[in-house]
Formats: sequence, structure tokens, C-alpha cells
Amino acid sequence: MTGKRQHIVPLAAPTVALIAGIVMVAQGTPRWPLLLALAANIVLAVAVSRWPRVQSALLVSGFVWVGMLSAQRVPPPVNPDMAAEAVVAGEPLEKPKTVAVDLLLPGQDKTVRRYLWKDRCSLSLQPGDALVLHKVGDGYVPAADWQRGGNAFSRLSHWSRVRLRCLQWRHRLLLRLHSQSVDDDAYGVLAAMTLGDKTALSRQMRDAYAVAGLSHVLALSGLHIGIIYMLLTMGGRGRRRYWLWQVAAVLGLWTFAFLTGLSPSVVRASLMLSICAVFSLGGRTGASVNLLCLAAMAILLCDASSLYDVGFQLSFVSVLSILLFMPLVNQLCPVRSRPLRWLRDVLGVSAVAQLGVAPLVAFYFGRFPTYFLLTNLIAVPVVMLMVYAGLAAVLFPSVAPVVLGGVEYVNKALGWIAQMPCSSIDGLHPSLLRVVLLYVLLAAVYLLISRLSIAAHRSGWPRP
Repeated sequence: MTGKRQHIVPLAAPTVALIAGIVMVAQGTPRWPLLLALAANIVLAVAVSRWPRVQSALLVSGFVWVGMLSAQRVPPPVNPDMAAEAVVAGEPLEKPKTVAVDLLLPGQDKTVRRYLWKDRCSLSLQPGDALVLHKVGDGYVPAADWQRGGNAFSRLSHWSRVRLRCLQWRHRLLLRLHSQSVDDDAYGVLAAMTLGDKTALSRQMRDAYAVAGLSHVLALSGLHIGIIYMLLTMGGRGRRRYWLWQVAAVLGLWTFAFLTGLSPSVVRASLMLSICAVFSLGGRTGASVNLLCLAAMAILLCDASSLYDVGFQLSFVSVLSILLFMPLVNQLCPVRSRPLRWLRDVLGVSAVAQLGVAPLVAFYFGRFPTYFLLTNLIAVPVVMLMVYAGLAAVLFPSVAPVVLGGVEYVNKALGWIAQMPCSSIDGLHPSLLRVVLLYVLLAAVYLLISRLSIAAHRSGWPRP
């Protein structure tokens, strides 16, 4: 490979260094040694400007110190015996005997999940409600250990207050949608796919989508954000003031991101599409892996704890797998017919995405779906229709019964697929070392196929 090709993804090395710094830092490490090390690194990088390779290595290593400093902003564990004020930071989830509530603690901007005794007071909680906890606890909080009130909301950061206001807006939209529903499973699926609220999803529905290989459609991700972006820019293509449509699309994406609570997958997808929109205004395109790395760095610099979020890991790895392997699929399977090309793209994206996340799915969930190609072939157009129809149902409740009825049929079809024999391989629990080795093997396979593809093109194999 030529030197030019090696610099196609210049942000890959800084991103890896940043992640390494976040993983390496120990909680409680003093900040001043890290700041001194970063300053010395920068001075050395400036001093060795005559040796570009050494300077580049020093600049990349500087991101290790940046990652360690970023990880130091993660608040320490909460003392379960202390009293504290908190704010409800999500939709309460009703359990058989308790109500699961995500609480945001002022001063830490950290969300913790606690289980309150189920009664009329805990069932009436909404996002933004302030609570006083006599003991934070490490899980279950008895009814006598908490009460409404306090000024925790005013003590939150400006960013957290804006996010909670958006969650309150989302809560009102969810109430409008739920008032039109007669089937709880249909409402739960539609609420998850359009507004990012998965509290109403039953265990049976989660398992049915997981076995069918469609868990990703229940979690807002790049697929959903891409569908919304297509809708927002659909009418502006070919027009003279196309930049106005791009600006409106970017504003619409971030409005949707705030409305859904700024989950890592939504923020990552919104960042990537926003950067693509900016590049498109100047008639330029950027390397997609570079955009993914830039989005990942921005998220980790704002919140280093996102690195340990399962949703962030799955969304990042699936998109990276698509960006790396789909060009190889297109080269190895050239197709001229438009319908066949669409079929290849749908199956190819589904296959390489599942290939990329398979080790993580096995590690976290102990399961691998076997019918994911069949279900994703049907799911992509269906999800597109469901997202468009779901947003229309949220804005115009009169059409909600029709949309919810369609979702019921989709749920029944997936339930039938989940009951088919050998629909999933269960009992997979690889160790962390095996997961790492699987990704090393996957990287080796990618390098081997890419080298063979380059060699084949040099020997005269025609490009598609």
C-alpha cells in the first residue's frame, strides 16, 4: 500500500489513543501530573518539527493524556448512605413491586437507577420532578426514605436542564400517543422507534425482536436518524437554495436528538450527518471513517463514560463494520441491475453489521440470531414506513390508531419468526479476551480481503 493510502483515515490513530487514555486512567489519579505530561508532550512535538514522523507520533500520543484527563471528569461512585437531592431523568418503569427511576444528581451530572416502592406517589413521577432522598441507597429505596420537593432542578447544569425540558416535552407527546393505543406492545414498539422510550416494551417483545435480529430497530440509531434526514432533505434536491434545506435538516436532526434525550447513538449519527451536510455545501465529501472517528472523539471528550455504554459500543462498531466491509462487498459482487443492487445493499449492510457486532452481542447478551438476513430484508423498508408513520402519529394523534394497528401486524409476524426452529443460538458467553481475539481475527480477515482485492485490480480484474 502506498503512503498516500495510509493517510486516508488520519483521525483513526488519535481516536484509538483517546480511547486508550480513557481505559488506562485510574479513578482518583491527580490531574496535575496529567496536565504536565500533556504540556511536555506538546512542547516536544513543537521542538521536533524537523522530523515529521516523530512529531506525528508525539501528537497522537498526546491524545492518550487528553483521554486520561477526560476520564477524570467522570464522577466517583455515589455513597449509598448519604442524603441527596435528585431529579427524575427519564420515564419511570413500573415493575411488579417497585418503580424503576433514573435519577440525576446535581453537582455530578450522573444518572443512577433506583427502585422505589410502588405506590400512588411513585407511579405519578414524571421527568423533571425533584426528589429528596434521605439515603441514596444502592438499589431499592423504601417509601420512607424519599419524598417530593427540593431545589435540585435549579442546581443542575444548564445542559442538564435543557435536556430535562426536552424530556418533559417528550413525556407529553408519549401521553398523547398512549391515549390512542389499545395494544401495549404496539405502543411500546412505536414509542421506542420514534421517541426513544423503551420503558413500555415488554420482555416478550424485546425477546421477539432480539431473536429475529432486529434489536437495533428498537434503539434509536443511525438507521432512524438517516431516515429522518432523508425525509427532511427530500424536497430540496436540485433546488437553487439547497443550503437552506441542509440547514433546516441539521436543525431538525438536533431537535430530534434533544427530544430523545441525547443518547450516544443518536448524537453520533447526528454529528456524522451534520458534518456530511456541511461538506456537501462546499461540494466536498469526506472519508466516512474519519467522520465516525470525529463523532466518537467529540462524544468521548464530552462524556468519557460513554465508552462503557453498550449502546455506544454497538452503534460505533456496527457503523465501522459497514464502512469498512461494504466497499469490499460492492467490489466482490458487482451488480448492474437496480433491483438487484438494492437487494445486495440491504443484505450486505445487514450481514456486515451483524458480523461486526456479533462478538459484543454474544458477550453482553449470550445470543446470536440466525435469521437476521431474512428479517432485515423485510425490516429496512418496513422500519422506514414505521418511522415516518410514527412521527405523523405523534404530531397528529388522529392517525395513531391506524399506525398502531400496522405495528401490531409487524409484531405478530416477528413473534412467528421468533418461534421458528433454530431462530437463535443461545448460551454464548465468551470472555473479554476471546472477544478481543475475535476482533483481531476480523481485522486480519478485512486486511487479507482488501489486499487480495487490490492485487486483483492490479492484475486486470475490471472494477464494477
